[in-house]
Amino acid sequence: NSELLLHEKSDVWINLHKMFRPLKKEDEHGAAFLWASERSGFMHLYLMDAQGDVIRPLTGGEWMVDDIAGVDEAAQMVYFLATKETPLEKHLYAVSFAGGESRRITAEPGIHNVVVDPTFEMFIDTRHTTSEPPEVSLRRLGDGSLLQSIYEPADPRVESLQLPAPELVTLQSRDGATLHGAIYHPPQSAGEGPHPTIVCVYGGPHAQLVTNCWLPTINMRAQYLAQQGFLVFMLDNRGSARRGLAFEAPLKHNMGDIEVQDQVDGVRWLVERGLADPERVGMYGWSYGGYMTLMCLARAAGTFKVGVAGAPVTDWEGYDTGYTEHYMGLPQSNPDGYESSSVMAHVDKLEGQLLLIHGLIDENVHFRHTARLINALIEARKPYDLMLFPDERHSPRSLADRIYMEEGLRDYFLACLA
Repeated sequence: NSELLLHEKSDVWINLHKMFRPLKKEDEHGAAFLWASERSGFMHLYLMDAQGDVIRPLTGGEWMVDDIAGVDEAAQMVYFLATKETPLEKHLYAVSFAGGESRRITAEPGIHNVVVDPTFEMFIDTRHTTSEPPEVSLRRLGDGSLLQSIYEPADPRVESLQLPAPELVTLQSRDGATLHGAIYHPPQSAGEGPHPTIVCVYGGPHAQLVTNCWLPTINMRAQYLAQQGFLVFMLDNRGSARRGLAFEAPLKHNMGDIEVQDQVDGVRWLVERGLADPERVGMYGWSYGGYMTLMCLARAAGTFKVGVAGAPVTDWEGYDTGYTEHYMGLPQSNPDGYESSSVMAHVDKLEGQLLLIHGLIDENVHFRHTARLINALIEARKPYDLMLFPDERHSPRSLADRIYMEEGLRDYFLACLA
C-alpha cells in the first residue's frame, strides 16, 4: 500500500526539482529525509520526519537553493549550491541538520558546479566568470582551500576572437523591481553613442541569461553584432529563473505582458544613459524569445523598430500542453488570459520591420505557429520577411544553414538599424 507523505501547494505554481534525499536511519528527532520546497516563496531545504512533517527548515531567506551537492549523515551536514549572496552567481555552502547559519565554502566569484567525494573530504570545483573560462580544481570540503589544479584553460582562440566580457548592470523597473542586464559595447571606433541597439531576449520561465559566468561572454551572435557597431543588451525580465516565486508570479495566466514592460524599461534605462539611440532599437530571440520579439513589436511598437523572431510561439493553445497549462492554466478556466497572451490578438498593433525564421520540421514549436501568424499578418495588411529551412528543427544545425541564417540576421539589422 502506498501512503501520501507530502502535499505541496502554491498560489503560483510548483517548480519541480530533484532535491529529495532519504536518510539511512532516523535520528532522535525522527528525521527521515531532506526535502526542498518553495513554500516560503524561495526554494529552501527542510528536514522532514517519516510522516512528512517538517522538523525544521535548514535554510531560509530571500535567496534560493539550486541543488543538494552532498549529505553527510555521520556529521549531520548538508552541502548545497545556492544564490545566497547574489542571483548572478552560484556558490557551495554547508549547513547542519540542526539548522542555523549556513557556511559558504567557495570563495572566488562566479558560477561554481561541484562534485563532492563520498568521504566528504574534498570536492571537484568547476568555476567560471564572464572574464574567466571554466577551470577545474580539487579543493578541501572543510574550507574550500586548493588541493590541486586539474584544468586551467589556455585556449589561444579566446584572445584571437576578441571576446570582451559584457558589462553586468542592475536597474529598477517602473514599479521598483530589481532587474539584471548585460551590455555588449561596440568597439571604440563606433564612438560614445548613442548607438543602434539590439536586445537579445528569451524572457520565459526556467531560464536566466544574465549571470557572472562564461556563457554570456561566448555568446557568439551577441559578440559578432557588437563588433558590427551595435550595442547589444540582455535583460532577465520578471518570470526568469533563480529569483524566487514572487519574481516569477507575474507571468501566471498572463504571458507576454510584464515581460514586455520590463524589456521596455531596460531600453529606457539605456536611452537615459546615452547608450541607446531610441529611434534605432531592435530585438531578436528564439522560441519564447521569438514570442517575446513579436509581443514587443506589437505591444511596445514605440520602443522596438525591428524584430527577428526565430521559431516563435504565436498562440499558447497550439503549444506543448504540459508546459502551457503549468503557467497559463486550462483554456476553459482562463480564456481571457489565453486570448491576451496570443500574438494574434495584437497583430493589428504590430509595427516595424519583421523577419520570421522557422525550421519546417521543428518538433518543439511547430511551423504551424508561424503559418498562423502569416495568415493573420496578411489579413491585417502587415508586411513581413520570411526565412525558412526545410530540413531544420528548432534551430538550424547544419553548417550551411547556420551560416546562411547568421549572415541573414546580420544583414537584416544592418539594413534596418545601422
